[in-house]
Amino acid sequence: MKKQTLITSLFIITIVSLLSVVIFGSKNKNTITKQDTQGAISTFFYGNTCPHCAEVETWIKENKVEDKISIVKKEVYDNQQNATEMTKAAQDCGLPTDSIGVPFLYAEGKCLVGTPDVIGYLSEKAGIK
Repeated sequence: MKKQTLITSLFIITIVSLLSVVIFGSKNKNTITKQDTQGAISTFFYGNTCPHCAEVETWIKENKVEDKISIVKKEVYDNQQNATEMTKAAQDCGLPTDSIGVPFLYAEGKCLVGTPDVIGYLSEKAGIK
């Protein structure tokens, strides 16, 4: 009986420990990755039916920008987690969250909204004239 109680206790402790790791490990999933300027990651937030976003994406492909700098693309119209992350980025930049839109780029702690600003920033970082 004592052996069975010990095994049950160890099993419960193991399960609780694993659940704790999962719960505490998932708390930082919505944070935006930041790296130094050399290996900066740019997060491009877009909407799947946004014509301005499509224009930026076409420009990125045509200019092979992703071969030159790291860009993470996140769709926000159908993905609530991505939309929440974009809102957090806007808050970090001090932008009013009730009027942000796409295309939206978060890079090096800066927020850029709109096709000209996004393309301008990416052109500079990728060395495109």
